[in-house]
Amino acid sequence: MLRLCREVCLLKKPKRSVEIVESFCGWDYLIKLVKKCRREVDKALISALFETGGRVSEVLMLRKDNFIVQKPFLVVKAMPVLKRYSKIGEYVDENGRVRWRTKKKIAYRTFPIHMEEPLCPPLLEYINKIREGRLFHIGRTQVYRIVRNLDKNIFPHWFRAQRASQLALEYGFDIHDLIDFFNWKSLQTATHYSRMGWKGLANKMRR
Repeated sequence: MLRLCREVCLLKKPKRSVEIVESFCGWDYLIKLVKKCRREVDKALISALFETGGRVSEVLMLRKDNFIVQKPFLVVKAMPVLKRYSKIGEYVDENGRVRWRTKKKIAYRTFPIHMEEPLCPPLLEYINKIREGRLFHIGRTQVYRIVRNLDKNIFPHWFRAQRASQLALEYGFDIHDLIDFFNWKSLQTATHYSRMGWKGLANKMRR
């Protein structure tokens, strides 16, 4: 138990804001991360974190039947979206303020991944080798450890912000496109994640 606590403490990183993601890091860096993975499952995990743009818990819930090939796209169907709450009642707290009683609910998102993207093949190859059920039989702590071993300057949620920046930079996704892709509920969230940085602005000037 003490050993596990020490490992969790070592994996803790300072709270970061998505605002520090200035622009898409580029495919070369992502490919380098995948190539550094020794196990096929780790290659698929890193690819899934980026290509789906999902939270760690959402990616770990993915199953083989969430994926269907409709060339030139790998379609992800009904991927769980966590951090959703519904109001079930109200109560007054000790300070006289009205509070909501909520319960968690799971939403779902369906979206395409272009099969020509460099990180799609490692993910698809792994999916094809799975007979059925969940893709990844690991926990959140192990995911953090895998990512940390690749580069101590990144963290699992970093891939989510990078995916949004890449979609905005390379495909020209606007705020509403990103909301559809990620099933976000607010414009503010989409604005934070879609920052392209100076490279993205420069590319727009060239068009």
